[in-house]
Amino acid sequence: MNPWLSLVWLIVIFFFMLVLRRWIEAHVQGVAYLITKDATVALWVFFLVFLPGTLVHELSHWLTAKLLGVRTGRIVIWPQAKRDGTVWLGAIQIARTDPVRSSLIGLAPLISGSLLVALIGAHLQLDTVGDALASGHWEMVWEALVRSVSLSDFWLWTYLLFAIANRMLPSPADREPWKPVLIFFTLLAVVIVSAGWTPSVSPEVGNTILDVVGFLLYAFTLTVAINVVVVLFLTLVESIAVIVRQERVPY
Repeated sequence: MNPWLSLVWLIVIFFFMLVLRRWIEAHVQGVAYLITKDATVALWVFFLVFLPGTLVHELSHWLTAKLLGVRTGRIVIWPQAKRDGTVWLGAIQIARTDPVRSSLIGLAPLISGSLLVALIGAHLQLDTVGDALASGHWEMVWEALVRSVSLSDFWLWTYLLFAIANRMLPSPADREPWKPVLIFFTLLAVVIVSAGWTPSVSPEVGNTILDVVGFLLYAFTLTVAINVVVVLFLTLVESIAVIVRQERVPY
């Protein structure tokens, strides 16, 4: 795939990940409330569904902070409903540091989550499904799906993939330190383009960059595919619950 096309697709697929994640988080808790009629139980269902992803998210922050020499405090893995309607599933105390290290710590769950999603996808042989789709061999797609679903641990790893993928995206607190770094690199890019300077990139470095982009594309596309299936399932369950309960949850 063309490098620029890969970059555009990566940005588009990342946007879809954000949109689907927000929809799923709202509707998992909403469906749980419709079924149980108890806001506290719905909160705990929401917490337990995403618990593996929350653990990966917070431990990624903690480990990266330790590796970068930034002091950390206690890790809290517990659901907390905030006054603005948001829900915190976990938190970690991290000392203030420079923008670069803050950004790396904030990015840690996305990096580790992408790696785990790709590894789980490979274990489930979902990469063969993607290859069949990409090559246009539609007759092979069904065969690849059947092989994946027939694995004894398919549903366990699919659930873990879903939970990790939907908690790997940076929270608003994680995104805050990115601003000065993004501004810095944007200004640097403007200066380089204005000066008409184009750095020479060796084939080895170029191939490595393309490999990284391809890896992220696979992880993000797999996440979106799983989330689309979950959205369809939640929509069906919610529709049935609304008919039975004669009540709709405001989102």
